Amino acid sequence: MDFAKKSFFGLVFLIFIFLGTEAGLVLLRSPSLQYYRDLKLIHSFHPDYYVSLEPGESKYVSHFAGKWEGQFSINSLGLRGKEEPIPGKPKLLCLGDSLVMGFGVGDSDTFCQLLDGIELKGEARQALNLGVDAYGSRGSYYRLKDISAKLDNVKEVLFFISPNDFDMPEALAKKGILPDDQTDAIREKDPNYARNFKLQFILTRISYTLQALKLAYEQIQVTFAVTKLSVCKELDSAGIYKCGLLVSADADADLQSGSNRPSGNLVSYLESSFFRTVKKPNCDSDITPTSAVFGAMCPEPVPAHVTCVDSAPSIETLPALPELTQEYYQKMIDLAKKRGFKLVPVILPIQIEEIYCYNNGKYHPLENYATRASTFFEKRGVNVLRFKKETASMCGFDRNGKKFGILDHYIPEDGHFTKRGNIWAADSLKAKLKETDLAL
Repeated sequence: MDFAKKSFFGLVFLIFIFLGTEAGLVLLRSPSLQYYRDLKLIHSFHPDYYVSLEPGESKYVSHFAGKWEGQFSINSLGLRGKEEPIPGKPKLLCLGDSLVMGFGVGDSDTFCQLLDGIELKGEARQALNLGVDAYGSRGSYYRLKDISAKLDNVKEVLFFISPNDFDMPEALAKKGILPDDQTDAIREKDPNYARNFKLQFILTRISYTLQALKLAYEQIQVTFAVTKLSVCKELDSAGIYKCGLLVSADADADLQSGSNRPSGNLVSYLESSFFRTVKKPNCDSDITPTSAVFGAMCPEPVPAHVTCVDSAPSIETLPALPELTQEYYQKMIDLAKKRGFKLVPVILPIQIEEIYCYNNGKYHPLENYATRASTFFEKRGVNVLRFKKETASMCGFDRNGKKFGILDHYIPEDGHFTKRGNIWAADSLKAKLKETDLAL
């Protein structure tokens, strides 16, 4: 009996703690938690592709670090933007992940919205945004299958391929972050995944506290992976313990943990760590007064932490796409034939290392994903739109004489397009779509 009473009072105590924490978080409205809270509330659970957008929801989302803010509206079909589909009007659909959905800007500034009204084959198109964050190939296929069945007169579907679908930069992979398609392959083998995901999704959508706990757990996992990698790199640099890490120059820059130290020699490690020579200023610089005032000339020089190679590898040396990726790419092709619309795979440069290297006549291995995906579609007679040459326009001066560069097109440490980046993407897409109008 004493045990039952203690258990009861313990349960009551935990409930009071939970409710008190919930009330405190609601009243406190921490900017960081509120940002993720707002994002959670504009999403909803979907039984086929797990995460969708909540129909009819509208929120003003403000990033807790001030990186972006804007109105985030969702129409009755669960598509980003207030505009409803116009019956009978030819439609162009934008399909993809968070880049397409438009993290970083308000409703009217996404590149998909900026495509609205484009004329193809002599008819104006209504552009509709099917993008949802964190989609891999599987999610994109089911999203397209679901929404295209609810629309009439769909003419073209622009499918924006993300490197995160089946590939992952080494710096992120070392943190334990898996490509979306690899994650989906694991999920498909788990018969309980959909049920468990639905339960946690609904509970974290209802409760501030549960969402905060989930965010904290995920952050701890990432922090642990990063710390483990940093310690391993230090031990490896000192020659104390061989971790077997092959970290790229970009990962070194990301972690900033002794990238210039020689590996495997304790004496060299101590010398480079504690007895560094003082760098003398370069008095023989060839920078002219003009470039000193207005900044670097275009193309922008490759940053020190980016390592380019001279040429692209042959497709024979690259691995084939994962089986799950191939499966759902083929399903998209088959769906397009069945429903009578044109599937147009698109590869926008969203990894700045690719852009710096290409604009300086070099190549970056992060672009391998684009070659692998393009080869798959082109072997099946599906043309792919790529935008490497267009990146040259990312460097220059605006109408007011203010210099802009590659980094102005991307949100810092985030990877999504800024307003300028979305304008660049829309202008590049318009030009390319009109140029290839006959092929479409």
